[in-house]
Amino acid sequence: MTIRFKSLVSALALMLAAGAGAASAETIHVAIDTSTFGAATGYVDMQLSASSGVPLATALVSNMVGFDSTAFIDSWGVTPVAGGYLFRNDTSNDLFHAVDFGGTLSFDLTFAGAPDPVTSYVSHFVVAAFDDAFAPLGHYDPFTGALADFTWTPALDAQGRGTIAGTLTDPAVTAVPEPAGYLLAAIGLSALALARRRRV
Repeated sequence: MTIRFKSLVSALALMLAAGAGAASAETIHVAIDTSTFGAATGYVDMQLSASSGVPLATALVSNMVGFDSTAFIDSWGVTPVAGGYLFRNDTSNDLFHAVDFGGTLSFDLTFAGAPDPVTSYVSHFVVAAFDDAFAPLGHYDPFTGALADFTWTPALDAQGRGTIAGTLTDPAVTAVPEPAGYLLAAIGLSALALARRRRV
């Protein structure tokens, strides 16, 4: 009975986390396993689609692991912030960062933006990798060169939340939603249920 009860609580926590990730996640953790790239060094390229006169959206790259801040970095239209970079969809932007391949690179990607009642513009955040001769690496999209393409759909009104979706072209790329609020709620429900169980 106790094992079945614990399984039920665990399943509830997973459902809450999965539901939060699919419906309203604003931050995702992205990891890229570069061990199959066949190159020791190269570059990771990040870019947020941009157009004038669209509802503002931003993409914050933070908690960058495997990215040496003293390495070669070429960028435009990108604002350096503590531990990362901020992209905007209302100006041309690109981050070209030298990296060592062979391990796992990771970062958090957080979207935010103004609401758009007609959803006239969906922003795309594209991640690609290149070797030192600027040849694309990994299993990339043949049209865009992207290993991954994350889309931000703005909320319809000020009370709503935008949503993130993603196309991962290379299986070496993983993206995990970070619905901290829902996970904390699930943990609270678990603790409450276990406490009530002990009283019975």
